[in-house]
Amino acid sequence: MPGTGYRVLVPYREGIHCGDSSGNINRRVCTHILPFFLDLQLSYGLHPRLDLIIDLRFAVQKDPATVDSHQFALAPGVRYWLDQGVALKFYATGQVIYDYTDYIEVSKGDFALRNADGIMYDAIRNVGFFFQVGWTMGFARWYRLELDAGLGVQVRFP
Repeated sequence: MPGTGYRVLVPYREGIHCGDSSGNINRRVCTHILPFFLDLQLSYGLHPRLDLIIDLRFAVQKDPATVDSHQFALAPGVRYWLDQGVALKFYATGQVIYDYTDYIEVSKGDFALRNADGIMYDAIRNVGFFFQVGWTMGFARWYRLELDAGLGVQVRFP
């Protein structure tokens, strides 16, 4: 799923570079566009309404809060389908994220919570097209709030 969004970072200490869009490295709260990303998701249906999922996020653009790094994150979780057996259906996810992005002045690993809500249209039994919006909230490295959106295709086997 390709997507992008908006990010707010609030470092826990003064003088931490967090990539503010103004270019001012002394900002206490940093805001900027979330770098364009591609999410690859693997899922397994436990029940008609519940899937185990794992997302791999690969940033295509360089992250402004890093020296020369791209975001990489791993996000296991669950997806709950509000409707079943219909072509147009809604879903919600709950995930825990481990972010491996190498930022300049803070620890390399970070944990966060994520929720994404979406709508999917099944064109045929094994192929669906979806749109989703999500939010991510992290507390370990710094306070982080990300809002994102993306479009995608789901292919199901068998």
